[in-house]
Amino acid sequence: MPNLSIIPAAAVLDHSLTHSQLRALCAVGIHTNKLGGGVWASVKTLATEAGMGERTFQQACGVLVERGYLVVTPRVGRTNLYEVVLQPPPQPAAPPQELLHPTPAEAVAPKRPKRTTPQPTYEVLEARKEKHLRLKRTVDALLEAYPKRPEPVPYPAALRAVGALLDSGITEAQLLNAVDRYATHCKLNDTKPQYIKSFLRFHGSDETWKTYDVRTLYGRTREEWIRSGQDVAEFDRLTQPREEEAGV
Repeated sequence: MPNLSIIPAAAVLDHSLTHSQLRALCAVGIHTNKLGGGVWASVKTLATEAGMGERTFQQACGVLVERGYLVVTPRVGRTNLYEVVLQPPPQPAAPPQELLHPTPAEAVAPKRPKRTTPQPTYEVLEARKEKHLRLKRTVDALLEAYPKRPEPVPYPAALRAVGALLDSGITEAQLLNAVDRYATHCKLNDTKPQYIKSFLRFHGSDETWKTYDVRTLYGRTREEWIRSGQDVAEFDRLTQPREEEAGV
């Protein structure tokens, strides 16, 4: 057991934190490296060390994340990653104070209205929240279907890569179908885990997903289906299950 628990002094001086929240932060701080990160202990272990139930510990972590003292990165099928935020975000420089004794010219000059940044409305904030939740559901579904590699997928980077594709107009169904076909390809070819493309390269720099973004039925594409005189409506119906599942 380490002799120290690394947490920021600001958390100790923050009287708005409850004892449970502070103990939860201290429990995470027991396992950190010098930079406050590298914590992958289970919820059960951390809750036991903090002297509380797992649900109470998770609720305390939620408050600590909102206050900026803790960063929690979920990992599908594995324990979460925790990071104690040791340095507070930099404070913006204070604006220069107005002159106490303006010159006569300054006194008669018309005052320019101060520019204010409009605050987002409740509807805008709710829309952003719903978009983020949809993105997380999409990434979780993709990670679940994607062939497994030895190393874990960095979750924040996965959110950024998939979010960029969705923002560019690519649909969730296209990505799910491409991952399904790549997983089938790896299974049929008995691809070793170390030779499977990384999730980020598949959806990012390499754009490998485009290679597998082709709908097929019984090994034939839609164009081949048309040329053979088959019912196109039947092809479209049978190749849409993942799109309906995705809610597209």
